[in-house]
Amino acid sequence: MQKLSFSHVTYTYSGSINPAVTNLTFTIRPGWTALAGANGCGKTTSLKLACGLLSPDSGSISLPGKAVYCAQRTDSPPEGLNDFIFNWNREAISIREALKLEDNWPERWHSLSHGERKRLQIAVALMEHPAVLALDEPFNHVDTRGRETILKAMASFPGWGLLVSHDRQAMDSICKNTVLFRSDRIHFYKAGYSRAVKEEECERNLLVKQKREACADYLKKKRDARKKMIRARTIQAHASKNRMSFKDICTLGVDGPSRVDGIVQKAGRRSREAAARAERAKEKMESITYRKLHRSGIELDGDRSERNSLLDLPGGSFQAGKKCISHSELTISPSDTIAVTGPNGSGKTTLLNRLQPLLNCPDEKLIWIPQEITAEESSRCLEKARKLSGEELGTVMTFVRRLGSDPERLLDSSVPSPGETRKLILATGLSRSPWLVVMDEPTNHMDLPSIHCLEEALSDFQGALLLVSHDREFLRNTTSIEWKIAGNRINVRYSGNTWKEC
Repeated sequence: MQKLSFSHVTYTYSGSINPAVTNLTFTIRPGWTALAGANGCGKTTSLKLACGLLSPDSGSISLPGKAVYCAQRTDSPPEGLNDFIFNWNREAISIREALKLEDNWPERWHSLSHGERKRLQIAVALMEHPAVLALDEPFNHVDTRGRETILKAMASFPGWGLLVSHDRQAMDSICKNTVLFRSDRIHFYKAGYSRAVKEEECERNLLVKQKREACADYLKKKRDARKKMIRARTIQAHASKNRMSFKDICTLGVDGPSRVDGIVQKAGRRSREAAARAERAKEKMESITYRKLHRSGIELDGDRSERNSLLDLPGGSFQAGKKCISHSELTISPSDTIAVTGPNGSGKTTLLNRLQPLLNCPDEKLIWIPQEITAEESSRCLEKARKLSGEELGTVMTFVRRLGSDPERLLDSSVPSPGETRKLILATGLSRSPWLVVMDEPTNHMDLPSIHCLEEALSDFQGALLLVSHDREFLRNTTSIEWKIAGNRINVRYSGNTWKEC
């Protein structure tokens, strides 16, 4: 039976010191496999290796057929979009219906929301009839209905699927296998994501226990070896014809060489045997390794502005594509935490862009993280961080570390991942004690531990928040006001406990 397999695959990007992927080995049968880990750990690199977009420095990859990669970014239209535009055969119509694509979407890529682009991107990939389909964050930007639509399309895919996502429920529901990328090594589990994490935790706890026991055994044998060494040298000092002192014996490092005196010989042998046992115990102790858990969690040290409001927009309307969206007065007070909700294409990002020049907040007191950050912008962001002073860079990298990414790997890269870029923007902005944090889809591209840390930090933030997200749990824990775009109007709700699906 055909298989997809990686055998001891290692890859290093040009100009980098550290490999992006090291000794990646696994074999899978048809079905979906989740690739999970911190931002920048090599997940996207692995997908590109599987699809032939990169060639490994060492090791080998065996594919069961054609492999297609759906990129994490949606800045540019996918290859094959033009062919899809003019393809109206039965299969193309079936894919359009399955992913709920409107007829004119392929022709107006640049006016689509990023969530709509994701569905179109996947449709174009499916039309290529791949044996291996690699999806990189397919649920980014996607609303609840779009997510369910994509999951149904994935479930009907008959080949080998590789999924990189921060959506735990999706990985659990559709994936048979999980590859966990860790700093020490890469682990493969024949289980969904949550079960794989539990198995990994059990394995780590067992290793911690074994390490503790091996350490205690080594210390015990080390003390025994020292006692026998002192005894051997004491006996030799007493038996010495030249009346060597104990100090001289220790200085010379003699522990009872073969002599006529059997007592000295026996004591020396026991000393050497005890030393050998201690050395073996030390080797066993050092051979037991496990992943170190770095301190996680961040604090967003924001200031609460003394101004009466950070935004005071009278009632009116604005254009979002072909729609004209009306609204009553929109205000942001210094302590407001606001969620902007609505389905894909409803105008959420358009609203943020309209508000940006109207904010009563200086640039140095504003953290603004857009929905998508291009590769060029990511590189500029990293280069700006590299130019910080040693102390400032250390503070920024500590923040990055506590959000689960490896600072050394990040600084060694030329283009940081989208998730790492978001962490960098947050970290550099925090040094200015911001009044307002604006994030368009803050959970997109970020790994699961980072999302949890960010959620806790935002819930304690002292300034104002304006967040666009489809993650209901995230919004429920971080905001108290909802601006819901429904149809052609923005509805404002304060401290509501009931959140409708968007």
